[in-house]
Amino acid sequence: MPSNKEMLFQDHLCAFLSTEHQYETFEASRLKNDNHIIEKDLIAFIKNTQEHKYQELQENFGTDADREIIKALELAITKKELWLVIREGLTVKGTKVLLYAQKPRSATNTAQAENYAKNTFTYKKEYYYNPNNQERIDIAIWLNGLPIIVLELKHEDEGQDVNDAIYESFLNRDLQNPIYKNPFLYVALSNTEAKIATNPSSEKNFRWFNASLQNKAETQGEYPVEHVYRYALSPENICHYLEHYLVFVPAKQKEVDGEWQTTASFTIFPRYHQFRASKSLAEDVKDFVENKQSLGKKYLINHSAGAGKTLTIAWMADRLDSLYTSNGKKVFDNIIILTDRNALDKNVKDDLEMFTHLSTKLNFAKRSKHLAEYLEKDRDIIVTTIHKFAHIQEKLENDKILQNRNVAFLIDEAHRSQDGKMALTMRKFFNDDEAEASETDEDETLKELQKLNISNQVFVAFTATTTPKTVSFFGEPFDVYSEEEAIAEGYILDVAHNIISYETLYNLKLKEAIPEKDFPIGIVSKLLKNIAYEDDAIIQYKAEVIVKLFEEKVVPSIKGQGKAMVVTSSRIAGLKYFNTLKTILEDKESEWKVLYAFSDFTHPITKGKIEENTVNQLNGKLIEDVFAEEGNRILVVANKFQTGFDQPLLSTMFLDKSINGVNAIQTVSRLNRKHKDKEQEDILVIDFTNNAQNIFDAFNKHRKGSPYKEKQPEKQVLVDLFEEIVNLNVFTVEEIELYVNAFIDAELEATERNSTADAILSNLNQDYRNTFKKKLPELEAQKSYVSLLRRYTKLYYFIAQFFELTSELNEFIVFAEVMGEILIRKGKASEMKEFLKKVELSKGAVKFQGTKTNLTVAGKPKKKTGLKTGKGGHEIPRTTIESAIKEIKEKFQISEEDAILIKEIVEEVSETTSTKETVIANKNNEVYLKTSAEPRVQSEVKDEYIKRDLWDKLDDPMYVQKGGIISLIGKTVIRNLIQTG
Repeated sequence: MPSNKEMLFQDHLCAFLSTEHQYETFEASRLKNDNHIIEKDLIAFIKNTQEHKYQELQENFGTDADREIIKALELAITKKELWLVIREGLTVKGTKVLLYAQKPRSATNTAQAENYAKNTFTYKKEYYYNPNNQERIDIAIWLNGLPIIVLELKHEDEGQDVNDAIYESFLNRDLQNPIYKNPFLYVALSNTEAKIATNPSSEKNFRWFNASLQNKAETQGEYPVEHVYRYALSPENICHYLEHYLVFVPAKQKEVDGEWQTTASFTIFPRYHQFRASKSLAEDVKDFVENKQSLGKKYLINHSAGAGKTLTIAWMADRLDSLYTSNGKKVFDNIIILTDRNALDKNVKDDLEMFTHLSTKLNFAKRSKHLAEYLEKDRDIIVTTIHKFAHIQEKLENDKILQNRNVAFLIDEAHRSQDGKMALTMRKFFNDDEAEASETDEDETLKELQKLNISNQVFVAFTATTTPKTVSFFGEPFDVYSEEEAIAEGYILDVAHNIISYETLYNLKLKEAIPEKDFPIGIVSKLLKNIAYEDDAIIQYKAEVIVKLFEEKVVPSIKGQGKAMVVTSSRIAGLKYFNTLKTILEDKESEWKVLYAFSDFTHPITKGKIEENTVNQLNGKLIEDVFAEEGNRILVVANKFQTGFDQPLLSTMFLDKSINGVNAIQTVSRLNRKHKDKEQEDILVIDFTNNAQNIFDAFNKHRKGSPYKEKQPEKQVLVDLFEEIVNLNVFTVEEIELYVNAFIDAELEATERNSTADAILSNLNQDYRNTFKKKLPELEAQKSYVSLLRRYTKLYYFIAQFFELTSELNEFIVFAEVMGEILIRKGKASEMKEFLKKVELSKGAVKFQGTKTNLTVAGKPKKKTGLKTGKGGHEIPRTTIESAIKEIKEKFQISEEDAILIKEIVEEVSETTSTKETVIANKNNEVYLKTSAEPRVQSEVKDEYIKRDLWDKLDDPMYVQKGGIISLIGKTVIRNLIQTG
């Protein structure tokens, strides 16, 4: 018997079912029916709701009509799940009867409302289901006499939790009894936590069904699991399960190693956040439409990786498609799901096709012509790729037939798209500011989206990681399922706990003098860093570290199945990594192979075309499919597969590229996918950029959901900035007005092929530059003024979307935008590219920094505002290449013992080797090069280390073993000799 507190909990729950949900109480101790069907309730429902059908059965079977119904039902459930019979209806010798009544979609359907009210929900406390023993279930629930849900309860104050409910009350029972087969839901419930299963035969079938990381009652006097008995067990929601949420996945056969294997059929039931998000959003849209009599609303769903996002989108599409107003009008004509191309080809399509009750409504449009056809034919649910968004908007705006369509867009993490720049898509709103696009691109996209007329549209955007721009456009998340919850519930692994950290140190030098011109400091720093990170010697050293850790840590992980990803800073660096790792593995005669994922490019030195298909010998296969093959264990990537790539066997990531913010989360999260053999201990992150804390900070910031709040900017900030600029008296109000008018005249006359105004403007530009230099002779003061103008430009275009501005502010944008670009002459990107060709690495080192641990994983991220508007952002600082090189040298003090001497020794041996002439003469003789030249050159390389008193290197396996650094240096020397000879 239950303990005192468990009984108290049980009584409370039963009382709630009775008083709040109007469940009836079933008093009989046992049922005569072996399938646990309350026959009188089922017959009563059919009689009360389908009188003419029941009369038809009576005419055919007389007094045996009831028995025929039960016989037909018992036969039906030998062929399919009871819930499917309930959903589809029961055919009794040619007469189809419904076994439950759906809730009507609009209040105008009074007949359906009357039938819905006739559904009978019954519960039995302490249900003894087996007449031969004392086995019982704490609570059983019937709908119209049909068993649909069973619950087992525990109370943690009595020393038992939700897992005890699973082990004692489900796994330790006679699971052949129909009570463990006919219901569609099995609930293990403690007073604080919940788990559910659609099949109770295994512990792994039970999934968490909590409302949050820690459940809390929303009503005083209720238990922390109130969400289960108040919402999940409400009659309305149970009917929704049957109509929308239960998904049947039939048995499948597939060929594995020449043998056919069958996977059993199963039923999918939503996790709590999936049900909550889809149902609540549909209700909110309906309320909005009822109150506003229009659409035009945007929603953000902040669900972590591992949240089952595709299924949530499918359930949401189903709910929105079946949404009606109270006066019986369908809310949406079309539901359009936008995803990226890879997802449409794979998981999204597979998941959506499981919704067999939607099969006649789902339409997959990979091509524009199919999309146009589906729109014109007014298909209910259309699935297409994110880059077709602009095309859809154009048709909705310009096609007279489509102009009045009410459309819901469900956007599946637009940031994952890797199809390049897409005008008018949401992609920029899911990217970290540093990830791909410039501020100008993002601001332009924001402006274009703000221009859209969405009065007859609804946007629902899904993301695992919000950005200020996302929140600014879509608002604060409507529903949150955090990464912390997903980790706690075991759907993903924690990938940001420990990071093995190295620091890459580098000094650079100019091969020859260059002009002193300044460029944006961030771009200069990044490109100078690329020079170091693309250096052969540094890559060779890191590649040795990678192979060492690969053999020690990756190969044994996931029970010998683990794979690794190497994230590189550029496509050139990636190519060098690929070739170096391949050489090392071949030298070591390793059974493992390396692949390189990248977008095709032209080599900047050889000018040859570098193609992913050719480099990897893919023969037309997708590289992700080839990587899934057993022997391919290392994947080098260059700006590819850092988002949206699912490979559960990926256990280790080597980072040779600094990643921050949302980009850091998306990249490292490639490791979090679950696999049956994958444990938390298998996860390994090695960072060569000494960036561990920034990665931890990024994860911690988003662990509990979005850290950003929606906030409109303050108009006064722009006014204050305008006054600050004018009060500097660099240009008078009259001079500003004169210039604005001249600029507008020039723009207008340019359309008429008249050059007069443009000539006047050109002279004004010269005059204003001279005035500017006289008023502000110091370079720093000049930069400061131009910085204010550029801040004004950025801020103006943001503020203007929210407020009506004075003509003074509107006109000043012309002056600020133009003068911000012409007052100080800047170096051009093409010049910088040429200058950087004259820079080379002078010294480099890779220092082990130890294992860094994230100590604040569970820390609560501080709430921050949305877009910063305090002073309109900040002007991008600038620097010269020489200054940047000097700063790098001051930052990275490289001692002789830390320095990687690979490059120096390569150059030295290439000049002095005794094999020079012979190698050149035998450059096509592979046998000579491998068996004679390489050993001799390697010996000379060792001598160079001895000359430098670096005896410890000759004791280090990373240097002297097969495929080690000395071997690599030897191969490089021989390659140099062949190329120069």
